[in-house]
Amino acid sequence: MSQNTIHSSRSAKPDLTVIMCTYNEVERIGMAIEEFSDSMQDRSEVVEVLIVDNGSTDGTREFLESLEETNLRVIFNERNLGKGGSIRKAISESSGRYVVIHDPDLEYRAKDVWPLLDATRDADAAMGLGSRVLGGNVSYEYVANYLGVRFLTWSVNLLFGGHLTDTATAMKMLNGDHARNMNLRCSGFDLDFELVTSTLRMGGTIVETRVSYSPRTVDQGKKIRAYRDGIAALLAILRDRFRPKREFTVIPGSNTSIVDHKNDDQFG
Repeated sequence: MSQNTIHSSRSAKPDLTVIMCTYNEVERIGMAIEEFSDSMQDRSEVVEVLIVDNGSTDGTREFLESLEETNLRVIFNERNLGKGGSIRKAISESSGRYVVIHDPDLEYRAKDVWPLLDATRDADAAMGLGSRVLGGNVSYEYVANYLGVRFLTWSVNLLFGGHLTDTATAMKMLNGDHARNMNLRCSGFDLDFELVTSTLRMGGTIVETRVSYSPRTVDQGKKIRAYRDGIAALLAILRDRFRPKREFTVIPGSNTSIVDHKNDDQFG
């Protein structure tokens, strides 16, 4: 990785914090880091990269420990926090003006981070979603996953008055102050929806840009399960619809906890 592409957050407040959460992705994590570094060649932003390992056992942890780059930071979870719990931890550790969740599993392309940042920043939006379906030409490996995403997105739009196309996308851009001010509770894949529903309940604007998507199969390492995780997401959506608005914002001085997940399938 070139030393002049990813800048240390120690010298200046980052324009962007990139959160990469990983669990048993030794075959992909190195390529994902390199791909993101390459995507920055024509950008001037100061970037902070936070990689969170959720207790990998396939060599991912050892690979991350061997990295010599000083311009990224790796957080090793002592226990399984679930994917959502790991993202929440990374958000609390972030310092960027904007924060993007970018899975290092190569299903999403690093180059799509930048149009999403530009659109979110230009609109002064609280959140930007990298939509996999905007404009058509949808690609999914499993029909159940596609139908589940469509139903859950429809539910969010119906219950929260949104006009979104892909609330389940794993590429989410957030205004940094907004992200760190959210009182998030979910620790699994349901956090993807809680981020959206919380933003809508807090009155934030959400924009979308089209992103590339190359879905994996279960045999290739995909961990999300349509029915189990879909039900959890629906419950989170319904809970947030009737949750008092005051509960969506972190109370200054409060000590919120991150739930321990024993089932490491909850991590993407």
